[in-house]
Amino acid sequence: MLHFFIRSPNNYFSPGMNAFYFRSMKQWALAFAGAMMVLATDAQVYIEKQTRHRFAQLNLGFDGQASAGGSTFILNPPQYADELLFDPLFTPRFLIGGIHFWGHADFYLAIPLFHPSFTKEEQEISYSNNVETVFKYYPWRIEHHRLSPFIGFSLTPASFSQNDLRSENGQGATVTHTTWPLLTGVTFNIGNHLFELGASWHYSNNITYYFSETESRTVQTPPLSFSLSYRYMMETTISAERDWESGKTEAITEQLEEKHRLNGIFAGAGVSSAWWLNQSGYNKAERPFIPAYGISILPEFAAGYYFHKADLNLTLNYRTYHTEMSAYGTSQKATRKSLGFEVTKFLFDYKGFAPFAGPVVTYEDLSFTEEAGEVSTVSVSDQKPAWGITFGWDIRPNRLQAFLLRTNLRYFPALDLEVKDDETVSFDNIEFNFIELIVFPGRMFSKKFREAISETTSR
Repeated sequence: MLHFFIRSPNNYFSPGMNAFYFRSMKQWALAFAGAMMVLATDAQVYIEKQTRHRFAQLNLGFDGQASAGGSTFILNPPQYADELLFDPLFTPRFLIGGIHFWGHADFYLAIPLFHPSFTKEEQEISYSNNVETVFKYYPWRIEHHRLSPFIGFSLTPASFSQNDLRSENGQGATVTHTTWPLLTGVTFNIGNHLFELGASWHYSNNITYYFSETESRTVQTPPLSFSLSYRYMMETTISAERDWESGKTEAITEQLEEKHRLNGIFAGAGVSSAWWLNQSGYNKAERPFIPAYGISILPEFAAGYYFHKADLNLTLNYRTYHTEMSAYGTSQKATRKSLGFEVTKFLFDYKGFAPFAGPVVTYEDLSFTEEAGEVSTVSVSDQKPAWGITFGWDIRPNRLQAFLLRTNLRYFPALDLEVKDDETVSFDNIEFNFIELIVFPGRMFSKKFREAISETTSR
């Protein structure tokens, strides 16, 4: 069982960095898809019976998404603006996720392989749904040779930017607009193959966009999108089911717990994302044409100690990331370096899905710089403590594993950096580490751990 309930938003770096990110993501996606195909077995093992080892199945694939509708404006100062309709846009995407709850739910991540754009009436327009997290419910579960309708929703950050090629004032900002579109469609299953036709309604599709430093209008992003997809479904953990049902796994766990062999050090690494929640007070007052920052992609590293009996983690984690924004000759960069200590307690274990929660305290190194017309206008930094709340879950078919997958969600309220005269840059973030690999070196390499397992299994 491999559970994916994950979210990977897009990062808004410079055009060169953005292109590099998507080239790297595309290469990773193709390589990962090829490597995982070797794990494939019968994908619909949940039809026979519903156990923790048949709870979820990994799936990988691709889709094509097409948008319809939408309108923006051509600013014609000093008095009026002309409406400009969007051209249809098409985006191919890599899909990775999992069928859950024995065929009744589907959670997956849709990663665009490039961002579409078009040029019309001397306006260069870019719009795309970025990395999308999808949640679907099937009233009639997915089964062989059957059309299964679904309903659902997704978390979809979209980006819009417009460059007036007639203007010498520079390009407008990239605005991030997060929506919760409603989804419907049908999935057809043949063996391990899933074919799907879907539609999305983006009912909240209005954004305020500055076409100059002082003039703004309401842009309507495309309200509808349609997709056609193919995914390959596979099972990865059913081989451990026999030992679980025979009681061998429980017996080994109890014996190792008595010897305190299941306590131990762990290390983790993964790719996380930071959602910037608020437009900074400084920008509201001084730079209203610069919107709230988008989403940053960052590496995360962790090390800690796990207490098996208490089912509790003590964890040190380190994250560093930045965001850049520019519009009409003004560019800004905000950087955060954070070292955190958190205590998280597992709440329960449902079929291998084990959520946890707890507090996190951090030491923060924050900085902010701004240039206007190639002249430095602001450069400030500060180091201070902060606090937050951590929630997440592990996917653990049993508690003997040497490695597992973890998802972390952290919220940091009231974190800001003063710029001048009580005007601040907001670092209020939600961090979503959508997939982190956790490794227990003691279980992997300890001779005593292997001997303890051998002693128990030989009885």
